[in-house]
Amino acid sequence: MERSEQLLAIVTYILASITFIVALLDPSSGTHTLGIFEIVIIVLAGSAAGFLLINSLFCLVSYFVFLPSGTHDTHLMGRVHGTHLLHPVTTSILLGLFVFCILTASLWAWCIWMLMVIVYSIHTIIIVRRVRSEELMEDGSDGDLSLLILLMNLILGSALVSTAAGARPLAPWKVKDLPDDTWIVDVRTPPEYSWNRLRAAENYPFGVGAAHAAEKKSKDTEVLVICFSGHRSAPVAVALRKLGFKNVYNLNWGLFYYMLLKRGRRTKEPFELTRPFLDAEPLKGDLKWYTYGYSVLGSATAIGAPLEWYIQNKQLPILQSVFGGFIGITGLILVLLSAIRLGKNFRPFLAPKANGNLVTTGIYSYIRHPMYIGTILSLLGLVVTFCSIFTIPAWLGVTILYLIKIEKEEPLLIEKYPDYEGYRRRTCRLIPYVCRQSIWDKSA
Repeated sequence: MERSEQLLAIVTYILASITFIVALLDPSSGTHTLGIFEIVIIVLAGSAAGFLLINSLFCLVSYFVFLPSGTHDTHLMGRVHGTHLLHPVTTSILLGLFVFCILTASLWAWCIWMLMVIVYSIHTIIIVRRVRSEELMEDGSDGDLSLLILLMNLILGSALVSTAAGARPLAPWKVKDLPDDTWIVDVRTPPEYSWNRLRAAENYPFGVGAAHAAEKKSKDTEVLVICFSGHRSAPVAVALRKLGFKNVYNLNWGLFYYMLLKRGRRTKEPFELTRPFLDAEPLKGDLKWYTYGYSVLGSATAIGAPLEWYIQNKQLPILQSVFGGFIGITGLILVLLSAIRLGKNFRPFLAPKANGNLVTTGIYSYIRHPMYIGTILSLLGLVVTFCSIFTIPAWLGVTILYLIKIEKEEPLLIEKYPDYEGYRRRTCRLIPYVCRQSIWDKSA
């Protein structure tokens, strides 16, 4: 992701947070009576936002849950465009805030939401222009269709768009149900194709050459279009469907998930991988239950705090809500800055990536674990903003699990990176100038 795209994504989410807080705190919020037309719009936009959020979050969370399984080859997994996974989530948030603004009728919230729409639109245009510089199909293809599919794929997600355009999404575990003579179109780059592929796949980088090859194929032939994550293949699958092929499938979530499904297995299926024996064992010291634990407790806090406020219909003190919003946005900024600085080195589980690098610049030049403290502050901001009592234990659980994770993670980092000991001595764990050493090493 380019730096301009990263910055616009950060601004979009900051504006989304401000829109929600302003609408919540505006004294005039919810004082008007909804008309029939407004109710219809709320139901339609809310349903679309909810459906899109569930679909896109499932893909996004699945990606990060399975990401570590590739161990030594995660450098290729890091090349998957995060934008294509995250942008549909942003779309759902935009629609959800649209509904919230109608419900609250807050003028200030509407103004900030419109500013968010402008930033979101500019972000989308920049992404489309960048991706369009990579040729999706040869000159004989319909450029307008490719542009439309690319745009819709970016906004709504490849699974929804490819289905609507006639190219069916295919789950990785259903590949075995395809006929043996299925034409497999691999649209990844040559290095990716050489690294690992389905044995019968033909390589057409970004779809170049696929239309010409299609002239020699029967339109009754089953076609499977694949890429690494599923977003590059969708426009090509739709284009091939337009060329007259009756059954065109887009591999849902890409070859990445198929490799995870088949890792360590050698079969005699026609869709065998050239490298079936990818490392299936987790990295030493992963202890994934930590990640699962704070993920569940964090989700409970994020959902439970506003839900408790809604059910109990609490009157929130403005000063407390502003303070909570400030804490939450500060934490969100820390998380985003950490994610940007980590880049391909990000890993949700305990042990560092097998081919990762030690990051000591940016926010990491001051704090060793800014993403952890950012998450803790973000959730604390929700607890304070909504004056939630019942989610305090969940938030405390998240904090405790993060602290335990740090104590177990730092020895692994010292073992992997020779420079980490010096880095640890000159920086702080969570808060600048506080908690510089770990409890397991009092000599720091």
